[in-house]
Formats: sequence, structure tokens, C-alpha cells
Amino acid sequence: MVDGLEMQEDGTTLSVTISRDSLQSDRVLCVVDHANKNVYLWMGKEANVRKRFVGSMTASKIRGELSTAFRVRSLDQGDETSDFFNSLTHD
Repeated sequence: MVDGLEMQEDGTTLSVTISRDSLQSDRVLCVVDHANKNVYLWMGKEANVRKRFVGSMTASKIRGELSTAFRVRSLDQGDETSDFFNSLTHD
């Protein structure tokens, strides 16, 4: 199961369904991959500092709420791993 959150300008988050099409350069997304115990913080190359900061805080908060077994993995647009893309295809 994968959960997704999009960071907003006002510091809030919006629950979203994430696919490869969601990966737009002005967005910052947190992808929670429960199967592999990863919290991915994906940052678009044109995302502003505010969204990046909110994303970092949100990823840490999610990890704290779930389990210390989860790892936060920060990814910049263009540096995605195959594990990240595989997590987007989980149901």
C-alpha cells in the first residue's frame, strides 16, 4: 500500500494518488511505501524552498508516527531510484 501527500504553499499537505504523471517539477511529494518501509520525499527541480521545508518536516513526522523501522529517503527529480518507481505501482 502506498500513500501520497503533496506539500502546499501554506504549509499544509493534501492527500493525493501518486503515479509517474504526478511527478511534476514544481511539486514536493511524500510517498509512504508500507510494503518496503520507506517514506520517500520527492522534490521537483523547480519546487520552492517552502514546499521543500514542509516536505522534510512532514516526512519526519510520518516516520515518527509509523515506526522507526521506516526510513526517510530524499530524492531530487532526475535522481529517482528503481525502488521508488516500483513503489508507485503497488496497490
